[in-house]
Amino acid sequence: EMDKTYNFALQLDKDLCTGCGVCAEGCTFGAITMGDWPEVDPYACRLCGTCVSECPVGAWSMADGQDVHEAADASGIFVLAETAHGGIAPVTFELLGKAAELSAKSGQQVEAILAGYGVAPLADELIAYGAGRVHLLESEALSSYIEENYATAVADVVRSLRPAILLVGATVKGRGLSARLASMLHTGLTADCTDLDIDTETGLLRQIRPAFGGNLMATIVTPDHRPQMASVHPGVMKAPARDGSRSGETVRHDISTMRQDERISLLGETVKAVCGNNLADSRIVVGIGRGVKSHETVDAISTWAESVGAAVAGSRAAVECGLVDASRQVGQTGQTISPDLYIAVGISGQIQHTAAITGAKKIIAVNPDRNAPIFSMADYGWVATAEEALPVLTNIRF
Repeated sequence: EMDKTYNFALQLDKDLCTGCGVCAEGCTFGAITMGDWPEVDPYACRLCGTCVSECPVGAWSMADGQDVHEAADASGIFVLAETAHGGIAPVTFELLGKAAELSAKSGQQVEAILAGYGVAPLADELIAYGAGRVHLLESEALSSYIEENYATAVADVVRSLRPAILLVGATVKGRGLSARLASMLHTGLTADCTDLDIDTETGLLRQIRPAFGGNLMATIVTPDHRPQMASVHPGVMKAPARDGSRSGETVRHDISTMRQDERISLLGETVKAVCGNNLADSRIVVGIGRGVKSHETVDAISTWAESVGAAVAGSRAAVECGLVDASRQVGQTGQTISPDLYIAVGISGQIQHTAAITGAKKIIAVNPDRNAPIFSMADYGWVATAEEALPVLTNIRF
């Protein structure tokens, strides 16, 4: 069972408090109630600091978070597992592979956190991919993905277990969840890392990611607060080989007393089918950019791609123009891919897009602008519009 005795950042000095109720009246989140003394609900409190600033006698104080999770007490490299379609999302296996590399340098154990409902059978998969211990958080409250509830459950177990490092997938789910967790845990978060390493002198996690539009690579560290948090795009790291003979431990945590966020009610869920092959697994990907001018051309390219077993992706510009579904966006704010062949049609090649296709073995670029940046990284270039190239492309078979 998880230890619930951690210190909350917002504290009341009862020797100073006069019970005037100003803090309760001014709390916009309804987190403070008046009894004999003001009482704060840590699940409702957003640590905005209004009560601290409005208290006429200075009875409220806010810790800066440094003592919430001391570096000296922290140990272990944790991966926050993500589930998808009844299984483990591939990015989780990729993070376990990187965690194993970091473990070899630091000597710390690789562990995983698995949250959800009915997910216990998936713990063995995490062990097979390198987790020495799996922390299982199961509750009916987690049967549907409500970010606030997941964050509460995970934050509680992280406070109890005190990992040194926590890795999260930079997916649609992971982006929001990781940011919320970093705020709740009073620690830093480096998003969209392209590499991770251990500094052998300090033992700190080196979190490496593009900065200034991709013009340089920044190395970021979290020297004081724990856990050191980083998120990584799917497809950036290499997943290890599955080994069913690996042994590990599954620890079930009791979260029956977890308080759900009462502000949110799930009205319904709709599963939307997106046409095309899975981008992460496709050997050939055809990228569509803003240079493709019409839905008719997109439909023709998509029909050809399907006939040759290729997946269709889009740049951010193409997604914003409504040419390609947002779930198929490739780029710094979309997916990272590493196909055998990437055919970029009407894509100019800004760094936000090209940073996500560096893993492609071969790149063919089709663009009417011979000075387009995409040509500088393409193996083969064709100066032509999408409409000019389409008749030739549709005759190609792989």
